[in-house]
Amino acid sequence: MAADGQAPSILGFQHRPEWGPAAHRKALAGHLRRCRDHAGIAPRQAARCIRASEATISRLETGRAAFKQAEVEELLDAYRVSDPLERARIADLVQEAAKPEVWQPYANAAPPALRPLLAMEPAARRIISYEPQLVPGWLQTEEYAEIVIRAAHPTKPARDIAERVALRMQRIEMLRRAETPPVLLAVMDSEVFRRQVGTPGVMYRQIKHLLALLEELPYRLHLQIAPLSVGAAGAIGHPVVHLRFFTPEYLPDLVYLEQFEGAVYREKPSESERYQAILNNLCGVANPAEQTPALLEQALASWR
Repeated sequence: MAADGQAPSILGFQHRPEWGPAAHRKALAGHLRRCRDHAGIAPRQAARCIRASEATISRLETGRAAFKQAEVEELLDAYRVSDPLERARIADLVQEAAKPEVWQPYANAAPPALRPLLAMEPAARRIISYEPQLVPGWLQTEEYAEIVIRAAHPTKPARDIAERVALRMQRIEMLRRAETPPVLLAVMDSEVFRRQVGTPGVMYRQIKHLLALLEELPYRLHLQIAPLSVGAAGAIGHPVVHLRFFTPEYLPDLVYLEQFEGAVYREKPSESERYQAILNNLCGVANPAEQTPALLEQALASWR
């Protein structure tokens, strides 16, 4: 029996190529699941409609499998989705989801654990990042990034290091785009500016780069520095990234927890809300963003 209530619609989700295929695939995946639930069709029944396994339906509904237009059309028929506007929007999303991922030009350099973050961050409306030990990857200079990456991968050949650096350098471009750029709030531990990465000249140029980015992107980039006096609020111990999207009703918040080997992702509302609260608390006790240029100038003086 079909579920009660209004039929789900995907018309509220914008078709924005700059958000990348992963966001479109994820939004469509959730929509197909809602359509199936509304139609009162079990996963096994849906699988029979496209002559596939129940596991295939699970992968489609979690965005872990590629969509085929013919299969999606068959599922929409089974789910009794007949609105031509709805079906046209879904067809657009299928096409967008099939495009190459944003990291694929750097496929050899993109660690598998980082790929979900790379794929989804272009669709973010707001990114909060906490970095306890290093300048966040989006904001690193090329020479700073090369030293950091080489330290983590001392046996990698120079070509692989160069590819990873190139990938890191292009991530800031999403803040520079004209259409729907995200806002990045980056919180760094004050020790980041005391920990020497490379030579003093490398540190000097890195801090100058941060000051230049603040001038270039005053409404899209906000930096806060957390002093040691924040105490336990800053004792998170590992980098955290919290993504919030332009259309949260279709794309739930995503949390990235970096580890030395790999990463953990959290999407359940209870988990993402917990990390949002942790980061909000940290932002509340860190030095205000208005003080950051002066604090960076002080740090700059120590590396002259």
